Amino acid sequence: MMVKKGTDVTPGVTGLLATFGYAVVPVVKKPVIGIISTGTELLQVSDAMVDGKIRNSNLSMVYAQVLEAGAEPLDLGGVSDDFDKSYHAVKAAISKVDILITTGGVSVGDFDFLPAIYEKLGAKVLFNKVAMRPGSVTTVAAMPNGQLLFGLSGNPAACFVGFELFVKPIIYKWYMKENPFPAFAEAKLTHDFPKANPFTRFVRAALQFTGSHISVTPTGLDKSSAVTSIAEADCFIVLPGEQEVFKQVIKLMFCCFSTKAVVPRAG
Repeated sequence: MMVKKGTDVTPGVTGLLATFGYAVVPVVKKPVIGIISTGTELLQVSDAMVDGKIRNSNLSMVYAQVLEAGAEPLDLGGVSDDFDKSYHAVKAAISKVDILITTGGVSVGDFDFLPAIYEKLGAKVLFNKVAMRPGSVTTVAAMPNGQLLFGLSGNPAACFVGFELFVKPIIYKWYMKENPFPAFAEAKLTHDFPKANPFTRFVRAALQFTGSHISVTPTGLDKSSAVTSIAEADCFIVLPGEQEVFKQVIKLMFCCFSTKAVVPRAG
């Protein structure tokens, strides 16, 4: 076999195919991934700030994550906290996309009705909430034809983590990648980190390489609403739920989500 199924068509692969006379080869179509953000409190990015409102950072962020994962994002806009409007927006979107992502509308609250919308659509909820932080309210459902609907948190950090851990592997699976899941490795924690709850926590962090040693440092506030900690992060530190405080220099598992996090070549 010259090229395995699921191989990216890089310049090197293109050259190999050309050498052996393959001008045309079958490839996988990019999945179209729709994004709907829910919440009456949301403003457009360019809007002036208004009391009681926040800018819709999730839509822009998830759009960029979809692009980085190699898929085709489709901005389906926002919808207010109204069941009927949200239901019709989701129903109309399904026919336009291969996978649908909604942000917001999945935690416990008067306006968090995505699970009810999935039920009305005839979708089967595969899971509703996960014992992790952030992103515990992540909900995934499947339509009768297998089409997946991802309900991610409205909190930016939780939304970001939910995409990286649950949506991105599905995109990679679509592309027939041999291993679609994040790779985990071990590194030293650079300073103490108190853990406030018993659930496994995925902490936004930055990798550092010193010779053959790898260390990880949290990149700011570990709050679900914090956006600044995402911008400088290239990995998640995985903090198991059974321990309350993590001391510096202990070794912890981490997983990379950014192409920036590449081990440098020796020498």
